[in-house]
Amino acid sequence: MSKLSRIEFKATPSERERLDIEAAAQGMTRQELIRERVLMRTPETPRFTADVGAIDRAVQAVSRQHVGLPRHALQPIVCTVICSLAADSQTAGPSD
Repeated sequence: MSKLSRIEFKATPSERERLDIEAAAQGMTRQELIRERVLMRTPETPRFTADVGAIDRAVQAVSRQHVGLPRHALQPIVCTVICSLAADSQTAGPSD
């Protein structure tokens, strides 16, 4: 077995207790639980979500960055981008 290096991080007493409880519930040590969470699990790709005001907020943000472009010209572009992201997010499978 290769020599393991020590990695440290700070946790509050309540966080440490929570890790202990979760580790015990899964029949492993706190160290094993943390190692599994940090190294072994691949996080899921976040899914794109947009609420009703997303297009308006995006158009406002683009307008602030590109002063002088009329809102009526930006809105269809921003809408297309947001709709495309939403569609890609729903059709995308798990990452490899």
